[in-house]
Amino acid sequence: MWKPQLERAVSSLNVPAIAAAHVIKSYVAQAPDEVSLEVGDVVCITDMPPKELSPWWRGKRGFQVGSFPSECVELISGTVPESLVNSLRKPVPKKQGKFLPFLRSLVKARPQRARQPEPEKEGVFGCDLGEHLLRSGRDVPQVLQSCSEFIEQHGMVRGIYRLSGVTSKIQRLRHEFDSEQLPELSVRDIHSVSSLSKMYFRELPNPLLTDQLYAKFLDAAGAATEEERMVRMKGAIQQLPAPHYRTLEYLMRHLASLAGNSSVTNMDAHNLAIVWAPNLLRSQQSQSACTSGGAACLEVQTQTAVVEFLISHADSLFSSKTSSAMGEEAGERLPPLA
Repeated sequence: MWKPQLERAVSSLNVPAIAAAHVIKSYVAQAPDEVSLEVGDVVCITDMPPKELSPWWRGKRGFQVGSFPSECVELISGTVPESLVNSLRKPVPKKQGKFLPFLRSLVKARPQRARQPEPEKEGVFGCDLGEHLLRSGRDVPQVLQSCSEFIEQHGMVRGIYRLSGVTSKIQRLRHEFDSEQLPELSVRDIHSVSSLSKMYFRELPNPLLTDQLYAKFLDAAGAATEEERMVRMKGAIQQLPAPHYRTLEYLMRHLASLAGNSSVTNMDAHNLAIVWAPNLLRSQQSQSACTSGGAACLEVQTQTAVVEFLISHADSLFSSKTSSAMGEEAGERLPPLA
């Protein structure tokens, strides 16, 4: 039974290459007919339709043959980049495929840095927000939407987002979301649901309000007048990457909705800001041993003021006109970290 499979595999390997490319963006295969890519790999392209017809190309990576997003590779014109020229693939018997001489002529190589093991599946928690949304094809994270909708329906209880859930239940929900499942949420576990939402943002590699814009948000909160705070806060928000902007708008509108029911929950905009600020803003200075207790306390107060302002003025900061424009244009102006 293995013979037909071997013949099909050899047949795929023998498809002549029409171009070569090096990988500029990693990709994890999502289906049996796809191939995983790692930055620095060289790929032999066997089919490259125009991008307006299909975003998928097909090619060979070593002995693997499959499809992959064309945006993940860059065609090699003329020569292989010097950073990739450091080793040759060892020859194999000719009967295993005709493409190997061509591949050797392109000097198949690895980058000089140590190659990291390729994960079998990307998770949800602890992943870059932009990469996660691109991979999932969503505007905002599923965990945020599911938890927020459930809390708005069933979570108008005293101390929502302030009281902690049960650790074992939080970890179970986390595992199910990480496995790309939609867990069944329970009203009895409402505080575990709210704790899970905060955990997602706390574990983002780059916080929702980003390390790069941290100083600008604090500067906006410290403005002398309400009008100046509004101008500066809008300016900082509009510099967020598009995935961060869309997610921030969704979260702030959700928290503003809860703040409107503070007579029931005892969680107004200020109280919600106290529990949410550490999950949305992350100061590198406050983690330093050189920071005094007084300075750290003042910084925490300013972080809370930032989030409280965002919750209290969500409708003005995220007007429908601004949001539609920012959904397409945000994210191109992030300054590099110092």
